[in-house]
Amino acid sequence: MQLSILIPSHRHGLLVSSRIAQACSWAGPDIEVIVRDNSGNAEKRALLTKFQRDNCKIILADPCDALTNFCEILKIAKGDFVFMLADDDFCFDHAVAAMPGILVQHGNDATVVGVTGMYVVESSKTSGVVEYKNLDSGSVDMRLASYLSFGGPNVMHYAPVRRTVLVRVFDFINTMPAYFSFHDQITCMLFLLSGRFVRLNRLLYLYDYGVWETNETAQKRDVEFYREAGLDPAINALHWFMCGFEGAVLARNSDLMPNPSPAVRQVIADRWFSSMFMRFKANPRLTFDSAFADEAEKLRIRLLTSTGQLSFQRMLIEICGFMSLLSESYSRRYFDFWSMAVDRTTFSRASA
Repeated sequence: MQLSILIPSHRHGLLVSSRIAQACSWAGPDIEVIVRDNSGNAEKRALLTKFQRDNCKIILADPCDALTNFCEILKIAKGDFVFMLADDDFCFDHAVAAMPGILVQHGNDATVVGVTGMYVVESSKTSGVVEYKNLDSGSVDMRLASYLSFGGPNVMHYAPVRRTVLVRVFDFINTMPAYFSFHDQITCMLFLLSGRFVRLNRLLYLYDYGVWETNETAQKRDVEFYREAGLDPAINALHWFMCGFEGAVLARNSDLMPNPSPAVRQVIADRWFSSMFMRFKANPRLTFDSAFADEAEKLRIRLLTSTGQLSFQRMLIEICGFMSLLSESYSRRYFDFWSMAVDRTTFSRASA
């Protein structure tokens, strides 16, 4: 089995069912399709069971969060590569039909960890075609620089990835204190640090912004992740700073990827943190009338005016000091987890 197409589904309605039906039509000797529905919607479930056939499995699961839904479906995937689809997006039939051929061509190359193509991105007002450049480069720094310079949404999250790499990364993600919305960016960083993505020269996937289209609705969705972890919305002020910190620590110290030299790791960590720090600087975040908004703003200003280099340990202390105002128990978990990651080497710094 070359490719597993996985759809962890929660939404319901005719659009979602039509997308799932299309995906089920791709099942064949080289492609397995697995749908795991945790919606609990009786009408949807009755319909989905009619889609099951050879190489196409429908799983009706109990309610759970999105990360659990994906990780559970990943456990039973058999393909060498895994392609995760959102249940309300669209994938192009000819791209899927071409995928087994490109996997035969490149699947035995250990430097190849995934496939990208051209993506259609739609909002309520416009649509366009985008693609990543240089993700097939042998230089990990060039791959990461190209990813960070991409101006659109994180559609790389919807690309076929080698299953062994995907499992390794998500096994780690599951050990984190909580899953936040920016962690899709960090998983993609870890994929790029693990190897290169070959390019399929055709339309691959259609991504609809949905709730992520406007700044306010997108940040409300971000805050839902924080609330699920027991954190007040004020933590949203540190959104991109935390993304920069966590990604840089992993780039510098993690054993989740092939072993580049310490010098290359430092360049990657600096590049990641600098990029996220620029987002932190340029895009003040909403705190949604939080009682801790003033404290969040004071910390944001203090971090923005920090000069020179911030040590990973100093970043962690600043983050957890503020988190302790919002949730003492979560702050302790966050500190314990990330202090272990920071202390893997004696030199752990990233440039702001």
